[in-house]
Amino acid sequence: MKRRHGQFFLATLTLAVVLRVIALTTREIQYDDAFSIFLAQRPLGDIIAGTAADTMPPLYYFLLHFWMAAFGSGLAVLRLLSILLSLLALLVFFDLGRRMFGIEAGLWTALLIAISPIQIYHAQDMRMYALLELTQGLYFWCFVGLSDKLISNRKRAALWAGFVLAGAASLYTHNLAIFGLLIANAYLLIQRRWKDLLKLLLAQAAILLLALPWLLLVPEQIAKVQRAFWTPRPGLVEILQAVMMFTVNMPLEGALLLIAAVLSVQILVVILIETIRGWRESSHVRLLALILILLPGILFALSYLMRPVFVPRGFLISSLAYSGLAGWIISRRSRRGIGIILAVTMIAAVAISLPSFYTFKAFPRSAFRETAAFLSEAIQPDALVLHDNKLSFFPMHYYAPGLHQKFLPDEPGAANDTYAHASQQAIGLYPEADIRTAVSGVKRVYFVVFQRAVDEYLAIGEENHPALGWLSGEYQLAGVKSFADLDVYEFER
Repeated sequence: MKRRHGQFFLATLTLAVVLRVIALTTREIQYDDAFSIFLAQRPLGDIIAGTAADTMPPLYYFLLHFWMAAFGSGLAVLRLLSILLSLLALLVFFDLGRRMFGIEAGLWTALLIAISPIQIYHAQDMRMYALLELTQGLYFWCFVGLSDKLISNRKRAALWAGFVLAGAASLYTHNLAIFGLLIANAYLLIQRRWKDLLKLLLAQAAILLLALPWLLLVPEQIAKVQRAFWTPRPGLVEILQAVMMFTVNMPLEGALLLIAAVLSVQILVVILIETIRGWRESSHVRLLALILILLPGILFALSYLMRPVFVPRGFLISSLAYSGLAGWIISRRSRRGIGIILAVTMIAAVAISLPSFYTFKAFPRSAFRETAAFLSEAIQPDALVLHDNKLSFFPMHYYAPGLHQKFLPDEPGAANDTYAHASQQAIGLYPEADIRTAVSGVKRVYFVVFQRAVDEYLAIGEENHPALGWLSGEYQLAGVKSFADLDVYEFER
C-alpha cells in the first residue's frame, strides 16, 4: 500500500469512528434496544429461552451479555459493541474490494461504507444487525479467498474452516441469514463451476449441522411471525424506501425527501448500468451484483408467500455490496467521468440527510429520557406511571429503573403482539392483566401514551383511546404534558 493510500485509509477509518460516536449518549434508544439490554442481562439459559420464544437467534445477546459483564451497562458502552462490529465489517469489505478490484476500489468502498447512513444507524443500534453483516461479510471473504488457485493447502483449509464458522455464526445471528448464504450457490451455478459447487454444498452441510440446535426451533418462530408481525406486504413504496435507505437516512420531509429520492434513484440507475456493462468483464462484479439484487429479491418474493419479511435491515449485506460496486465504478480509470459524478452524488445525498439521523426524536425513538426524568421528579410516592404498551415502558425502564412503572398488554393477535410469555419469563418483566388490575388502590396515575396511538383510535371513529376513556371515567384529569410525540396524562381520584 502506497503512503497516500495509507493516509486515505486512516482518514476514512477515523471518519467512520467519528460518525458512529456522534450522539452516542444522547440519541434515544427504542423498544428493541431495551429488549436486547434486559435479555442480555440475564443468565445464558434465560437468554436461550427468551430467544427461542422470540424471532431471533441468541448469538448477539450472548456477546452483549459478556460485553456488559466486562464493561458495564452505560449507554455509550452498550453502543460501542455494535460500533466495533460495524467497523470490522467495514474492514472486511475494504479488503474484499481491494482483492477484487484493486486498492483504490477498496478505499472507495471503505469510504462509502464509513459515511453510509444505514451503516451508521445500525452501528448505534443495540441489535444483531451489525453482527449479521460482519458474519456474512466474513462468509463471502472466505468464499472469494477460496477461488484463488495459488494458495497453499494449509491456507485453503483455514479458509474453509472460516467459511463454515462464519456461515454458522450468521445463522445464530439472524433467521434470514440463510438466504444470504445461498447467494454463493447461485454464483457458482451461473459460473458453471460444478466441482466447486459440490464442495460448497458439503461445507454448507457442515454449517447446517453446527446450526442444527437452533434450526430445530425455527419452524415455531416462523409460525409466530405468521400469527403476529408488523411488517406490511411490500409494494412500489417499500421498494423505493429500500433503495433510498441504501443511500440516505430516513425519514425526511418536504424538499429534502424529494431531493433524496431523486438522488437515490439516479445513483441506483448508474450502479445498475455500470454493473451490466461490467458483468462479463469480472466474475467479482457478478458476485457483488448477486448479493445486491438476489437477497432483497428473495425476501420480496417470500413476502407474497408468507407473512412479509421484506425489511432492509434483513439484507444489510446488500448495502455493503452496493458500496462495493460503487467503489469499483468510482475507481475505474476508463470510466473516470461517471465515477466522479457517482462519488459526488453519493456524498451529497449523505450530506443532506445525515443531520436528521442525529436529531431525530419521534416514534419509535421518542423523548423517553426526558419523559423519564420529568416523571422521576414529579411523581408522588403513592402514584403510578402506567404505559399504554411495552414500546414506551421498556426504554423508560432502562432510563429510570427505580420509577414505579407498569405497562398494559398487547391486544392478543394484533400486529404488535410480539412479546411472548416465555420472553417475559426470561426477562422478568410482565404486562398487567388489564388496566383495572394495574391501577388498583392507586390514587394518582400518570398515563404514558404515544400521540399516534390516540390518533389511530380517533381515525377509526372511536371517541377516545380505550385506556384514556376508562381512566377518565374512574379519575379526574389533572393535566397533560407532551414530550414531542409522547404524551403524559395525569389522573387523580
